[in-house]
Amino acid sequence: MYFIAFGDWGENSELKQAIKTLIEFKKPDAILSLGDNFYDYGVSSTNDAMWESHYKCYFFTLFFAILGNHDHLGNIQAQIDYSKLNSSWIMPHRFYNRSYKECNLIALDTYELAPFESMMNTVSMKGNQIRARKFIKQLQQERQLEWLENVLKHNTSRWVIVFGHYPIYSNGSHGNTKELHKHLLPLLKKYKVHLYLSGHDHNISYYKDDVHCLVSGCGSRQGNISKQHGFATLPSFGIAYVKTSMEELEFGFYDKFGNTIMKEILV
Repeated sequence: MYFIAFGDWGENSELKQAIKTLIEFKKPDAILSLGDNFYDYGVSSTNDAMWESHYKCYFFTLFFAILGNHDHLGNIQAQIDYSKLNSSWIMPHRFYNRSYKECNLIALDTYELAPFESMMNTVSMKGNQIRARKFIKQLQQERQLEWLENVLKHNTSRWVIVFGHYPIYSNGSHGNTKELHKHLLPLLKKYKVHLYLSGHDHNISYYKDDVHCLVSGCGSRQGNISKQHGFATLPSFGIAYVKTSMEELEFGFYDKFGNTIMKEILV
């Protein structure tokens, strides 16, 4: 199977148009959306005009979607319900998995898994600390982690690919997510997850800590990176790709013209 993966595509820009052209050229089997699907405050309903202007005008490929922090500021149920209206948009729940012989795709809601990070993001966007704290209290971090461990424990696929919005490791402006280091990374290591994909920072990065961690957040914006020990030397812009077969897992990044700027192969 062949995937192109990126997040933070929730506004229209020249970068987003370049990604549309790249997808039409590369023809992946599906897209792994890494969250922040609609800036700045998600969508209001399944009839929101942004479905047409920000999604349907750009993407025609099978789309495995997850929620980012900006999506949580809107009507998240509308993004889930949209799956019933458009068969290309896959989001049956805030977190879910799709198991194939070659790979198990596991989609997370990291807004719930990193509540402090989410509260800080909610406050900075909405300016309402009381609302943010009240909402964060409703999240059920342990329930999602228990679900994830059960999925990993019973995995039968050759490769395991987990994707969420917040990065575990990143050399972008947001940086590492401490709560994911504490609660998520040990679980991924325990069950030997091969790949973790994320967005949130509007750059690309690659870091290996048993789990191969990629950030691909250039869906419509481009941010800055800093040189840090352990991170691969990469430009600030790129788009992640993943190819799976029973024999190997290939992943890396393309530039906007489709040239490979990094490639790793696991066998």
